[in-house]
Order: sequence, then structure tokens, then C-alpha cells
Amino acid sequence: MGNSFSLHKRHDVDVSQGPPKKRKGDFMRIPGVINAPPVLGENAASSSRQGTHLKYPVHDLNPDCTSKNPNLTIIFFHGIVYGTDDDWKQTWTTRPIDGKEECICWPQMWIPKDLNDNVKILSLSYDSNVVASVHNDVTEIGRNLIQSLITDSRYETLWDKPVAMVAYSFGGLVLKSLVAEMHKHMYQKQTNNLDVKAQNCCEKFLKNLKGVVFYSVPHAGGTLDLSKYFKWQCQQIAKDTTPSSLLKNMESFDPKMEQLSIDFNKSICEDINIYAFVEGLPINNEWGILVPMASAIRLLKNNNYKIEDANHLTICKPPSKDHLSYSKLLECLKNFMKKKKNQLCHLCHVMRWHWMIKQMP
Repeated sequence: MGNSFSLHKRHDVDVSQGPPKKRKGDFMRIPGVINAPPVLGENAASSSRQGTHLKYPVHDLNPDCTSKNPNLTIIFFHGIVYGTDDDWKQTWTTRPIDGKEECICWPQMWIPKDLNDNVKILSLSYDSNVVASVHNDVTEIGRNLIQSLITDSRYETLWDKPVAMVAYSFGGLVLKSLVAEMHKHMYQKQTNNLDVKAQNCCEKFLKNLKGVVFYSVPHAGGTLDLSKYFKWQCQQIAKDTTPSSLLKNMESFDPKMEQLSIDFNKSICEDINIYAFVEGLPINNEWGILVPMASAIRLLKNNNYKIEDANHLTICKPPSKDHLSYSKLLECLKNFMKKKKNQLCHLCHVMRWHWMIKQMP
């Protein structure tokens, strides 16, 4: 299958200073967070080492947008979680100011009002349980997300319009895996039972992917503290549990993660916009900055923003709408929609020009 668009090759936790201390299997709710949004789909079963079928639900954060062709679809990818079905939401909650404000799911509560536009907002769930994950690595997660999201008939029309993706920490690795796996399927006649229709879905998605925003993603691995920190948390939560192999993806200079970045760069359109937020504070006196700037901005030369008052755990938890971690994201999303409008204006101009030529004697 040929490529119909140009490709450019270019080189959660609680809001406290640590993840929630809970026993394995405990269910934890976030104070002040609205009820879980409706789940759109849970159709992608995945075989695991334990023989368990895992599902990949898609959460609709803006159910008021009922259009099958919204002006923009925004997809959120959560970070490492600790064992409950609600953990994906903890990535995208606000942090309180002086402990006085309640935590809310800000993509759900803020973005629909602030964009004031016809936007669809989706948040994915996938197995990134640092305590008891049954996956080997992000490649398997990315491959399963193709089936649960990209090729699902309920979302197929969304990929005809502009798409943006937002990812935090480990979620950024999942995002890159999803993009790279879609690109592979586009050029293979049949992979994992995907047919021509599925290939077309992957192609439409990549063609209309206008921008990606990364929050403290270890593109080149983190510091030694990054993997050690999560291993330490594993021991705090489940002392008899061997740390998940997912942590290997978070280690410094992991060759597989380097290859993932290369594959991602080969898979995206030439005009895509990529932005990165960088943590500016250490976790505490014991743990430092987990994802250094050199790793966080690996995929881009510009468009990176250091959040001086945030560490790795709070970088995607804006305390208010005026905070840089949210206001700049909102600006990026508006630019993605503006880009679409500019492209439409250019198309109209070209069509009008052809019409005028045809009318000439």
C-alpha cells in the first residue's frame, strides 16, 4: 500500500509527594473528582502471560459533543498506575493550592468550556500497572490500542478530522508505540488480522494528526532515579511483588526506547507540531528530577516549556487555568484547530482559482 502523504524523518498518582499508599486491590477515589465519564468501548482483548483477557476502555470526557466529525479530537494517555480501575483519572487531576481546592479532572471540566468549540475528548486506559502488569513492554500496548481505538467503527469518522494527542510520562512511550505500530500496518497487506479498511483507518489518523503534547516523557530514558523511584514504590505497595517489566522502558538509554523514537519520527507527517513540558523540581530531598530536560525534549528543538514549580508527579496537574502547564496546552490545541481552518481556507482558494480559470474564454 502506497503512502499518500509526505513523511518526515527526524532524528499517577496522588497530588502529594508520592503515590497513594494502599493495599493491593484497594479501590481509591479522588476527593472532588466527578464520577467516571462514560466508557465508549472495551472491545480489545489481549492475551497475557497469565492467560487473562485485558480490555482497553475509551473514556468520553466530553459526551456533549455528539458530532461524528468534531473540529478536533483530543486523546489523553495516562502514566504509570498502581492497581485500580480509576487510576487513569489520577494522571489528569488538578493539584490543590495550599490544600484548599478540590481536585478535578481538568480535561473533562476545563477544555470543553475553554475551547468553546465542537471537540471530542477521549482518555485511554491500558495496562501500565507498575505493581502487577502482565505486559512485556509498550509495543504490545500500542498494538492492542490499534484494535480498541483506531479501527473501531464507533470512532472511525473521528479520524477524518484533525487529531491531537496529549501524554504524560510512560503514556508518551505508549503514544509513540501506537503511532509506530499504525505506520507498520499501513505498509503490510495483513498484520494481526487487520484488513484494508483497518489500514485506511491508520492512514487517516496519521494524516490528520496535527499535534502532540508531551508532559515529562523519558524519550531517551530518565535518570537512574526514574526506574529506582517506581521500583521503590512497588516495594512500598506490594512488598512481595516483583517489579513490572514495564519499568525497563523507563531506564536510562534503553536501546529499545531509542529505536521507538526513531520509528515514531518516521511515522509522522512533516508538518506535525510537537510540544514538550519539562519538570523543574526534584521529587524531594531524596529523589531528584526524574526526567531531565535532555530526555524530555529529545524529539524537538523548540516548543519546550519548563514548569519551574512542578516535579515529575505534578507536572500535568495544573493548580489553575492560568498555570503554564494548562494555559500553554490550551494555546497549542487552539493552534491545531487554527491550522485546520487555514488548510480549509487554502483549499477554498485553490478551488476558486480553478473555477475562475475554467470561466475564462
